[in-house]
Amino acid sequence: MAIPTTSPRLLVLLVNGVIHTMDPARPRASAVAVERASGRVVAVGDDAEIRALGGSLAETVDLRGNTVLPGFIDAHAHLLCLARARLEVDLGAARSEDAAAARVGQAASRAAPSAWIIGQHWDKNRWTPSRFPSRASIDAAAPGHPVALWSYDGHSLWVSSEALRRAGVTRETPEPVGGSIQRDADGEPTGMLFEYGATSLVESAAGPPDEATDLAGLRTVLADVRARGITGVHDIHTLEHDRSFRLMQRLRDSGELSPRILFYVRKQRLPEVVTLGLQAGFGDDSLRFGGIKVFADGALTSQTAALFDPYEGETANRGLLTTSADETEALAIAAADGDIGVAIHAIGDRAVHAALDGIEGALAARAVASARDQPGHTRHPARYRIEHVQLARPDDLARMARLGVVASVQPYHAMADRDKADRYWGQRARLAYAYRAMRDAGIHLALGSDVPVDTFDPLRILHAAVTRRDDLAPDRAAWHPEQTLTVAEAIHAYTVGAAYAGGQEAHQGSISPGKLADFVILTEDPFTIPAERLPGMEIAATIVGGAVVHGTLD
Repeated sequence: MAIPTTSPRLLVLLVNGVIHTMDPARPRASAVAVERASGRVVAVGDDAEIRALGGSLAETVDLRGNTVLPGFIDAHAHLLCLARARLEVDLGAARSEDAAAARVGQAASRAAPSAWIIGQHWDKNRWTPSRFPSRASIDAAAPGHPVALWSYDGHSLWVSSEALRRAGVTRETPEPVGGSIQRDADGEPTGMLFEYGATSLVESAAGPPDEATDLAGLRTVLADVRARGITGVHDIHTLEHDRSFRLMQRLRDSGELSPRILFYVRKQRLPEVVTLGLQAGFGDDSLRFGGIKVFADGALTSQTAALFDPYEGETANRGLLTTSADETEALAIAAADGDIGVAIHAIGDRAVHAALDGIEGALAARAVASARDQPGHTRHPARYRIEHVQLARPDDLARMARLGVVASVQPYHAMADRDKADRYWGQRARLAYAYRAMRDAGIHLALGSDVPVDTFDPLRILHAAVTRRDDLAPDRAAWHPEQTLTVAEAIHAYTVGAAYAGGQEAHQGSISPGKLADFVILTEDPFTIPAERLPGMEIAATIVGGAVVHGTLD
């Protein structure tokens, strides 16, 4: 190990640990030196090497044999959505439309007259009978109230007659671009809205909570995220009301923003971003701009993910391509010209194919732009990524690898969705959530949660990735176990891979000299314990920039 020769600095020396650096230059170590002022790693080595850096300006901390990993980076989360979901009516436990409506009625009994009732997490696939609900049941449960209830996947909205009235949605309302209004035989809206083009009509009418409520909710959410060893989050903003970035700036300015945030804005903001000249990577180590989010299709749970072939038993339904291939290409090219990253939500195989068509055009445009650059100009690594990639044809996986497109995936979704995938995709499900096939094809993988849709606990998500089992259903057989990742591969995707997806691999993702000192300290070693014990591991501390933000090192 080369000993730094710069002038003495105030160092923190973490010794006597089991350190998995995720850096191939030195994969294992027992000690690491961190500079307090910069919050970055100075050196990695064995105890003797790191102690040799000490002196009167160094503090030594005994790790007591605990395991140190780079901090987890959640590559796909919706933090403000999670904060708001905790204030809303939770319908996840409802097993029928009537049961869900009854919970809405209870909330209405406590609410002010005519106040909005907002709820989330209902899933008609768990109901008996399994069918989309109508406005009639919630009209009866909460008369006079505008009610808006988000589905489990956040891609469909169940609303009351009063909500439709306030949003101005009637039988005369034309079918929205990028969405669908379900109608009965007489052409009247049933109360079901699908995808952003339709759901935004009611979301706009409802309006957001007050800003103080959102800020308080974010503070609580960030504390919970830190407690799970997460030191970085790619916050993929999808809300109709753009407030998240301003709130994140307030938290940063007051020194409360931890973990680090890489922020993506909705595609509708691209013209403003281009006009302002914002590029991927703009910001500081606490809060950076990543790029834009594009929805190419819907979701499996709502049967709106765009497929080449129809859903099982629904010969007329191939889902919704909410952004056309041509529009995707135009957006990706405009973003490429401005050095702006693009994260494309694509769940169905038709949407993945269309997204890759757009990215391929964008990469060609980027090559032309690079050829025009002045000598010495360095373009930021604004990455192209597809979010979810739940069903993709093998030739498109090969194309993803060839184009260098990141697959930003959420392994717990495979466990939550397995029955729905078998039901609606049939034999195609063998190609679904194909993480082993992706990695073997040479695709860059980044792991995340998609919270609040599912858990944001990295240990549960790692368990799902390496076992294809749900820790809450341990007796159930693994689902397509041929698609498992190894522990090393999954952790790599949750650290190095996620940093790469955001163009931040020079600063995050591994425990390497010069990188940010973002660590998670575990009381057990995930590389040596049985995979079944991964969800139960204890997080002793979370460290961001060399500072303990959760737990203790005592």
